[in-house]
Amino acid sequence: MTTEHKANLHREAQTIEREMNLADGQTCYRIWCDNNSPYSWKLRAYLHYKGIPYQRMRNNAHAYMQRIPSQVGMSIIPVMLTADEQVLQDTTPIMQLFEERYRSRPCIPDDPRLAFLMWLIEDFADEYLVRLSMHYRWGNLQNRSALSHRLARALCYGLPQMRPGQMAPMVLQRQSGFDQALGLDGEGVRASLDQQLIDLLAILDGHFEHYQFLLGDRPSLADFAVFGQLFAHLYQDPFSAELMELHGPRTCNWIETLHELGDVRGGVGQTSFGEWLDIRCGVPAGLASLLAFVGMTYIPFSAGTALASGERKKTFRAEVYGVDTTFLTSQYRAWSFEQVQQRYLALDELDWRCLEPLLKAARVLPAMLANGVIHNSLYDGFSPPFIRDGIADARIQHLKAKAARSSA
Repeated sequence: MTTEHKANLHREAQTIEREMNLADGQTCYRIWCDNNSPYSWKLRAYLHYKGIPYQRMRNNAHAYMQRIPSQVGMSIIPVMLTADEQVLQDTTPIMQLFEERYRSRPCIPDDPRLAFLMWLIEDFADEYLVRLSMHYRWGNLQNRSALSHRLARALCYGLPQMRPGQMAPMVLQRQSGFDQALGLDGEGVRASLDQQLIDLLAILDGHFEHYQFLLGDRPSLADFAVFGQLFAHLYQDPFSAELMELHGPRTCNWIETLHELGDVRGGVGQTSFGEWLDIRCGVPAGLASLLAFVGMTYIPFSAGTALASGERKKTFRAEVYGVDTTFLTSQYRAWSFEQVQQRYLALDELDWRCLEPLLKAARVLPAMLANGVIHNSLYDGFSPPFIRDGIADARIQHLKAKAARSSA
């Protein structure tokens, strides 16, 4: 390591320390999270990389069923608390806020075109890869057995009156509700998802042969989002872990690199990083292939739920990876897709000219805008990630008001 590089690292460390001391007088956050939650790991890996200190609070049954709903109106993780008891929820808005608050080690590229690709892949990870996560976690006997007991053990932590063996069947029964919502119970769907994982790992391994991270040689928000899904479920669960090792060895190395970021014990965590991709002359083949995968999966899935949400339909059909599938409509997913659309429309004409051929080749366009931008009112009047008065969004507000009227 050169003297200049050491000096740069020292200055970066000083900047992080200074920002920790200046931001709202804040030195430590508290987070309800879970080792089996992809969104918990997405946020934690990001905080590790940024050098933002936090205290982990275990998400046991008491926290999940009582304390967290009192803070945000529903059982969900992760949930973050600030020193002055502000409540933050939803990883993407939290990370966006922290990118503005903590400037060291930025995770959003300066190039607006590359930044849009980052947001596209980030939402693909959060909203589509959960299909793969839930398929593998609960779609085979080995993972079902291991994870029902693992999650039960986590829920029973610190609660001696509860027994994991008794809790595991209840955990398993609850998970079946995800099948219909994510379109996992149709003909040919699970075989398609098996193929999707193999294809995705081939794409990622090909890309990681040339670049350390998704958008070059430094991590972005897209890396943390994809990492959360692949690590928390597929890499940690026994059946799918074997598939990851057999078909994605470079992807496994990338997962371990992200998992170790910020780990100063023995100098394990990586501290030196390269540059973002320069896409003025095109994108690498691996990234183009990943965008094509996004175009065949996330785009019809999210565009379908946005249209169904706008038409107030409870279900919709979409062709995903060549399989016609029925899904339950998700208002949050529709809102999230709208944010991606708005980010694209906010680019200037020169950026559109640069991205349009790439996105058309990937079948992201014209499908992403085929139905126009359908406004979703889920967060109208709210300010994510901040939660006030224990109400996260319009849906929770409506349910609480309805319950109050029923009891009056």
